[in-house]
Amino acid sequence: MRFALPSLAGFRAIALVSLLVLAVTGCEPKPKGTQAPAPDPTSQATEPPKPAETPTHSVVDVATEEETDPVVEDFGASSLLDYAKAEEAMTKGTELLQRGEYDLALEEFKTAAAIDTENEEVFFNMGFALSRLGRTREAIQAYQETINLFPDYGEAHNNLGNLLLKEKVYLKAVEHFQLALEINPEHAAAHNNLGTALSKQGKISEAVPHFSKATQLDNMYIQAWCNLGNALLVQGRYEDAGLAFQNALRINPNFRPAVLGVQRLRIKQGQLID
Repeated sequence: MRFALPSLAGFRAIALVSLLVLAVTGCEPKPKGTQAPAPDPTSQATEPPKPAETPTHSVVDVATEEETDPVVEDFGASSLLDYAKAEEAMTKGTELLQRGEYDLALEEFKTAAAIDTENEEVFFNMGFALSRLGRTREAIQAYQETINLFPDYGEAHNNLGNLLLKEKVYLKAVEHFQLALEINPEHAAAHNNLGTALSKQGKISEAVPHFSKATQLDNMYIQAWCNLGNALLVQGRYEDAGLAFQNALRINPNFRPAVLGVQRLRIKQGQLID
């Protein structure tokens, strides 16, 4: 078989087709697996800083640690040691107070107060010790400091009122007893003490309800029973006064104020003293 060679025009046509095929093949996209990923604009903000940009942040961190950590540690350690010392003095002082060693207890409370200047309990205990040592004016100051720190401290108002009563500052004493009762209306001692302060001013009719309330709150409150008996005696309510004195003698037959109260009652009733 014979093959006919193409003409010159045929060669040109074949060459043109080959060039077109090569051109199309060169523009064909690469497979996805080999294509380089395009950068994601949203990830740039979370990229770590370049090495050249990090020294500024590192210096700030180091400087902050050097400036703050030693100060915080020193203050914390000092504070804890001081408050531990104050707590130890407070505990020791309370034990001495319970043993009646008021002068030694006072020194411990002074130590605690010098450290913990905002602890109302320290000043309250100081006031108690001072009052037992007969240092009334100083005790008044200590109780006043207690109230300055904690105005709703009913016991401090009651104790301060008692000291003012001894100093015959009756109006201020009444004020503090009333404040104690506003804080705790069931405070038997404050009722009894308020009645006493009112009696000292000759306000017997105002005093009687407070003495009576004190005995209702505490049936074994011997002083309140005696005070009630004496106030009723002044009012001429002899039968009621006798019952009050009998209740006091029921608690303690040898309680001298109650014995004397019965004697006065008998005199008022025109009877002979045994």
